[in-house]
Amino acid sequence: MFSSLQVLAQTDSVVVVTKMTVVQYINQYSAFAVDEMYRSKIPASITLAQGILESGNGNSRLAREANNHFGIKCKNTWTGKTMYEDDDAPQECFRKYDAAIDSYRDHSNFLMKNTRYAFLFDLEPTDYKSWAHGLKKAGYATNPQYADLLITFIERHKLDRFDGTKLSEEEDRELKEEKAEIVKSYGKEFENNGVPAIRAKKGESFAQIALDYDIKVYQLYRFNDLTKEINCKEGDTIYLKAKKTKTDSLYHTVAVGQTLFWISQRYAIRLDKLLERNLLKDGQEPAAGEQIYLRNKRDIAPKLFAPVSYEVVIAPPVKQDSVLIDTLYNQKVYDNVKVNIETQKPVETDVIDSLHEFKENLSFFHTVQAGETLYSIGKKYSVRVDAIQYINLLDGQSIAVGQRLIINPAITSADTKDPQSTPGLHIVRQGETLFSIAKQYGLKTGDIMATNDLSTDQVVIGQKLVIVKPVQK
Repeated sequence: MFSSLQVLAQTDSVVVVTKMTVVQYINQYSAFAVDEMYRSKIPASITLAQGILESGNGNSRLAREANNHFGIKCKNTWTGKTMYEDDDAPQECFRKYDAAIDSYRDHSNFLMKNTRYAFLFDLEPTDYKSWAHGLKKAGYATNPQYADLLITFIERHKLDRFDGTKLSEEEDRELKEEKAEIVKSYGKEFENNGVPAIRAKKGESFAQIALDYDIKVYQLYRFNDLTKEINCKEGDTIYLKAKKTKTDSLYHTVAVGQTLFWISQRYAIRLDKLLERNLLKDGQEPAAGEQIYLRNKRDIAPKLFAPVSYEVVIAPPVKQDSVLIDTLYNQKVYDNVKVNIETQKPVETDVIDSLHEFKENLSFFHTVQAGETLYSIGKKYSVRVDAIQYINLLDGQSIAVGQRLIINPAITSADTKDPQSTPGLHIVRQGETLFSIAKQYGLKTGDIMATNDLSTDQVVIGQKLVIVKPVQK
């Protein structure tokens, strides 16, 4: 029976810590990823792949000692337990959790509360490919191969099978009860001009509000006349349905500092209707003291606060099911989620580190060159051949020039069948001999025979060998 992250086996005076394999990690933590998928709509396959790749199958020190599977750093907002580890700088602060599920939940919360990931939550949970590319574009990792890496890993280990997991009746009921409690925390809904609304809580995000009220993120933006770069602030009025075209009031007299957007939110009137009714163009703001017509169309435009030059950017026509491959980045919110993602400007590489709260992903691709073998590639990155075989689902040692292999330096050893133990214990696998095992650990066959009281150098699959370095005199 495996514990949450490791197995302790006692062999006389040798304590053995067994490393977790990919399969064991999936079996143990897939339920957490599925739970988070139904809470946040992040594909379980994406969460699992990130957890595996960033924690080295749960074997990293952060995962083992801090239950931190995603390398989430402390930052100024964290008030919980901490652990220090060298990363981009010596002894950086990382979050420490009481249980692994807390790490999974914090990972989801991080994505939900960051504006640059907002429109990903309109994607279907089964669309792991768009999620992978969206995460990379939004600056989740600096690795230029990050999206391909996630997709390749998901497909090789069939992690997408969890994206179709159905909740039981009891789980569905518990999820609805939890969501109902969250909705209560916003306070009482109110109506303005017949439109239901709430007040945003401290630290809230549009993506989180949309999820809590079962609204699409793009709809929430459109209902409130928002552009892509706007952040949610405490106390903001957030409308849960589309604002009206007019109100009972005839006019609003502009006070100092008030904008058309402010007036639009104040009276729950669509911003485009206010512009049209008052003969104004996008970007123009009325001067203080001017009257803004709320019901009828005026004959003369109001005086402007500061005449501005503006440029109308007309987005190319988009079919509902198409994705823009090469288009102009803009702040407009579209009805098509993939168009919203494609037209959002990518996070620049040189500012990712200042935004990114996660320990950088450790995995990358290696493209096989002429003359390379699995052994030479493993030696280059200080990982064993079986680790490369396992993570890439290779049956043998045959590789081809141009083939892309996933490499994770945090996973120095992985097994095709049974878990390998390190240090102290080795479980014999198919094809291994006592000589090859001794060579692997830099020992002589006689050292292993003496430690294990063997009378012959013959070993069998599954045999457990205690490995102890000889004492230097």
